[in-house]
Amino acid sequence: MIPTLRKRLLATLRLAIVLAVPGALATGPATVSGQSSKLGQWEPKFDLPNVAIHVHVLPTGKVLFWSRREWTIINGKAVAPVDGLDPHHCTPRIWDPATGIVTETPKLDSINLFCSGHTFLPDGRLFVVGGHIADSQGDDRATIYDPFNNTWSTNPQLTSGGRWYPTAITLPDGSVLVSFGSIQVTQLNDTQQIWKGGLFQTIVNFTNPPLYPRMHVVPDGRVFMSGPNTLTQFLTTSGATGWSFLKPGDFNGSLRSNMIQDYAPSVMYADGKILYVGGGIPPSNAAQVLDLNQSNPTWRATKFSMSIGRRHHNATILPDGTVLVTGGTSGSGGPEGGFNDLSKPVKTAELWDPATEEWTVLAAEDTPRCYHGTAVLLPDARVFSAGGGEYNPTGKPGDENNPEDSHRDAQIFQPPYLFRGGTRPVITSAPAQVTYNQTFTVGTSQPQNVGQVNWVRLSSVTHAFNRDQRINFLKFTATAMDLSVTAPNDPNICPPGHYMLFVLDASKVPSVAKIIRIQ
Repeated sequence: MIPTLRKRLLATLRLAIVLAVPGALATGPATVSGQSSKLGQWEPKFDLPNVAIHVHVLPTGKVLFWSRREWTIINGKAVAPVDGLDPHHCTPRIWDPATGIVTETPKLDSINLFCSGHTFLPDGRLFVVGGHIADSQGDDRATIYDPFNNTWSTNPQLTSGGRWYPTAITLPDGSVLVSFGSIQVTQLNDTQQIWKGGLFQTIVNFTNPPLYPRMHVVPDGRVFMSGPNTLTQFLTTSGATGWSFLKPGDFNGSLRSNMIQDYAPSVMYADGKILYVGGGIPPSNAAQVLDLNQSNPTWRATKFSMSIGRRHHNATILPDGTVLVTGGTSGSGGPEGGFNDLSKPVKTAELWDPATEEWTVLAAEDTPRCYHGTAVLLPDARVFSAGGGEYNPTGKPGDENNPEDSHRDAQIFQPPYLFRGGTRPVITSAPAQVTYNQTFTVGTSQPQNVGQVNWVRLSSVTHAFNRDQRINFLKFTATAMDLSVTAPNDPNICPPGHYMLFVLDASKVPSVAKIIRIQ
């Protein structure tokens, strides 16, 4: 471990260990400002070996991340690699929230996973499709990471051309939908493919496809693309009917032309309910929601808007069902013509409550997290925020952003629910695996005090979109000794894979999660 990294990580090691122990936050609120119960609190920033542009919470509870390139530390200073922004290798790393220690996975010598798409397979492996040859020029391979054995493997079959900025999501049957991306600067990949058992099957093409489409599996089994195209659409993944518009009448002029923007997060915050937040130039502070459970679903603006417009921000589902927005820029100028205006970073977090649709401004992090910033929910109910930088600001060959704007560090956010006093609920036992509609037992210290049992799918995030995250609010009954919990009965609302199970008390204070696989 490099000296600078060791020094910074040791500074936060004590906090990391304490927070990883169930119930350890019981005395936390007594030692912090009363404002933390309203604003939350950011822990001290710590160094990482590179810019965490792609971030994933593994079934082991650890965090996998990778960057665009590797930096070298010479005389205590970070030095850019000689191959510039376009190296053709990659060294993914793992950060352990329990210890603060960073370790390397095996190095990938012939592929750069920057600007790839990714999703978790039902068995917990991470499926990665595409990658970076140069800006807008994508790799045509798929790569798989096994977190249980710390190994990488290359899928034997190639995709239908290169994919740079593609989206991959896991479907209800456990297969993977791979959509779009670019083959090269002047050629977009317009195909949708299903990956299953190592083979790709092309199902349908798409006219003028977007990059990194915001895709969600919805309750009727179809896939819904909420953005960044202004007309949102469904895809039948069997290929039988292909793409169809939500409905031409489901947009009024302002929603259609102004509210669906690029570089904005889209979140399925409940079964079939989607929140789309901000984005565009100038960055918007508007948010809109869509309830696909209705007979005639219609996009509408939320009752309230964010306090400030954002672009390149992240939206993270929290265990209590609220949505945390972090990072981004509010600027419309800059040398990039507004693409990533670093002069107006947004450091304050904001929290959206689906029940009231109100936004609450929270504490500010130390570092700007603009283009290439990331955020994920950790099993201990905190949020890991990292990244920013490592891009070509002008499009001219060899041009790079200012090194000071590439952030090889991270910061942890403790949401307000961790400062509400009392002892956090504790999960004492839970199964490692369940099946659909199974009723299972969850041991907890005070079952009669439990108000909710929710689980959140493991995160896989890049470029302002967490394609894997979703939440299910589980039915349960409390006995004198434990909880009887029922798993979702339909893979359409809960695709197979690993979820972080939280129990929450009457004040919606969450436990540390137990990671459970459903299949």
